[in-house]
Order: sequence, then structure tokens, then C-alpha cells
Amino acid sequence: MTDTPIALAKSELRAELRRRRRALSPRFRRQAALAVARHARRWLRPGHTLAAYLTSGSELDTRPLLAAALQRGCRVLLPVVPARGRQLTFTELTARPRWRNNRYGIAECLGPRVPLAHATHLLLPLLGFDDAGRRLGQGGGFYDSTLARWAHRPGCPRLIGVAYRAQKLDCVPVEDWDQRLDAILTEHGVQRVRRA
Repeated sequence: MTDTPIALAKSELRAELRRRRRALSPRFRRQAALAVARHARRWLRPGHTLAAYLTSGSELDTRPLLAAALQRGCRVLLPVVPARGRQLTFTELTARPRWRNNRYGIAECLGPRVPLAHATHLLLPLLGFDDAGRRLGQGGGFYDSTLARWAHRPGCPRLIGVAYRAQKLDCVPVEDWDQRLDAILTEHGVQRVRRA
């Protein structure tokens, strides 16, 4: 099976965007993570349930954001990668969490499982985004698969991409299964997506 032109374009963009992220200085990364947490405090409210993720590799550090959510009285859920398939499940981050590393070496919380439908907001990792809310992920398809049946329907959490502003593209190539974001959160603030 050959790669489609869109798949090849995505692969090239992923390599370029990883280079961009790795080029950011440690000082800038720390400042950006703190700025994102400050911006999130403006809309996080007690009673919100935030499905989020732990940072991996060169992604923007989500720890200050998760701490801000907990301080604001939010419930925080974290993803669990399945042993097989692509459907993520979520567990609650408790006061005394226990951890294990998944098959990708990413820490997962061993808290109680909570259906994603309970989340008011879902923070998604990404490599690239554009003004139309198109998201370029890592390529594993876990979030697109998990959201495929109910994204943007009643009861679906608001989908918010978290990234450095340097990850912005003019236009992200998309395929039918790619899920669009409702907003993007960067060190510059929250950008809501206007649907055409």
C-alpha cells in the first residue's frame, strides 16, 4: 500500500514541526508553560472536568496547567493507551496517584476510570494547528479514533489543542477522520475557532 499525497505531506510537516519544537530554548519553554497555565486560569472553573495529558518529548509542559486546574477546583482526567487498538480511556488524577509507564514510555495514572463523556474540556497534544482548528497529531490516531463517534455532538467536551505558537501553520492537511479543534491554547492565549 502506498502513502497518499496527504499522508506524505503530514509526514514531512511532522518532521519539520518536531525540529521547530526542539529548537525552542529551555527558558522559553518554561515561560510558555507558565503563560499557558495563566491563560487557562481565566476560563477554568470549579466543577469543570478537564481531560488532559502528560507531556512527552518536546511538547509544551502541561504540569503548570494541570496544577492550575486542580487549584481552581477542577477534576483532572488523564489518558490510558490501550494494549491493543486505539480507543483511549481516562483515569482520574487523585491526591495520591500511582503511576506506570505505557508502551511508549509515557507515565499513566492508575486512578479510577472515568468516561470521557464526563469531561467538559479535552486538551489535545499536537504537532501543528491552523486558524481553522485543523490539528496535526503525532500520527498514532488515538485521539481521532477515540473521538470519531461523538466529536462535536451534544455531550462532547470542548476540544482544545495545546501548543507553542511556533507550531502554527497556514493550513494543516486533513483527512476524513481528522477531528477539528474548538480552540487552541498557546503562550499567547486562547484562540477560539470559527467554523465556516
